Order: sequence, then C-alpha cells, then structure tokens
Amino acid sequence: MTLTALRSNKAVAHVAPLFVFMGLMLLTSVPGLEWKHPDAPWWRRQPQQWVYPLQTLACLGMLAFWWRHYSFRPLGVKAWFWGVATGAVGIAFWILPSWWHTQTGQVIKWLGVVDRSEPGFDPGIFPDGSAAWWTSVVVRFLRMTVAVAFVEELFWRGFLWRYLASAGGNWERVPMGVKNLRVIGLTSVLMMTAHQPSDYAVCLLWSLLVSLVAVRTRSLGACVIMHATSNFLLGLYIMMTRQWGLW
Repeated sequence: MTLTALRSNKAVAHVAPLFVFMGLMLLTSVPGLEWKHPDAPWWRRQPQQWVYPLQTLACLGMLAFWWRHYSFRPLGVKAWFWGVATGAVGIAFWILPSWWHTQTGQVIKWLGVVDRSEPGFDPGIFPDGSAAWWTSVVVRFLRMTVAVAFVEELFWRGFLWRYLASAGGNWERVPMGVKNLRVIGLTSVLMMTAHQPSDYAVCLLWSLLVSLVAVRTRSLGACVIMHATSNFLLGLYIMMTRQWGLW
C-alpha cells in the first residue's frame, strides 16, 4: 500500500493509532529489559519512562497524519456538559475500589479492591522538582489526557461500534452513537479486556457510561472529552495519593 493510499484509508486512520499504541506497549515486556537494581540506569529501572513518551509522540504524529478523516462534531454545550460531567462521575467509580482498599484493607479482586500502591509509573525515579521529574509528569499527563483519549475513542466508538452496527458493511454510513444494545455490550466488554484484570469491573462500568454519552450526544468529540476528563482527574488523584499502581 502506497503512502497516498494509506493516508486516504479511513478505516486504517481509526484503527492504526491504537494498534501502534498497544504494539509499543509490548516494549515494556521485553525479557531482560527491566532491571530493578539501584545502579541500573533509569531507562532500565523503569522502561515506561521512555516507552510512554515514544507512544505519545508516535500516536500524536499518526493523529496529525490522518486528521482530515476524523469528525468530532457536534461539539457544543451539550457535548461538553455530557463529556465533563460523565467523565467526573466515571472516574469516581474507577477510583472507588482503590479508595475502599486504603480505608478498609479489604481485598475483593473481582471488584478491583486490591492494593494499588504497588510499583507503577513513578516519576520519583528522578529527583523531586527536577527538569526530568517535571518532564516525566507532563508527558505522562499528555499521554493519558490527549493521546489515549483520542486513540481509544477513535477505535472503540468511532470505528468498532459503527463497524459492528453495520454487520461488516459500509461502517462509514453508520451514524455516530447509533443505539444498538448488542454493539454497546460487545464494545464495552472488548474494551474491558484491553485493561488489566484488577480494572475489569470499573472499566466495564466506565465503558457503559461512555456509551451513554455516545448515544445521548451522537458526538465522538463528547466521548473524547469524557475520556480526557476522566484520565486527567485520575492523574491528579494518583499524584496526590501516590497510588502508582493505578497507572
């Protein structure tokens, strides 16, 4: 496929960014790459510190490359209200199991009530307040509030929902947010399985909420706003509580 043909393919434009994002994520699992020894360089002790920026730059570049294929309208007051309000409610439910564990010490794995203070993406690998620390934090927020919000919503709601609703036909003709309970359930379950098991329950609930936003607003932009709002608030909660396992 030529570069021109690739750039003109609307399906690839919606699908490729998420697949590249997930593919780059595999770099963190390369055998022998992660080395927790205190004398190890930062890029070995926590490979996410360079993989995440790489993901962010690659996906933002792909979004710019295919931008003309995306439609986020309508993007009026209704879309912003539903996106921001539902994003805040959704992330409150997402955080609830972690908060409950810190309050009670209980473990209910299937509900995600587990210890989330385990190692995760921790900017503390760099000196507090240093340029490296701030770069780590800013890029992490850019990844989760911009790259992830666009990449995931373009695939799950912008493409897969409409593709399944078209029964493999011309998905581009299917309106955004068309009501189909089978499709809503399937996309929600598939999105859930793309996350870690401790997040299955909350992710399923969050996916159903963003499906509600899609149906009520018929706006992919509203879904992106909800995703960005949720991830931004989650990032703030993590920075305040040091629950790095939520990342």
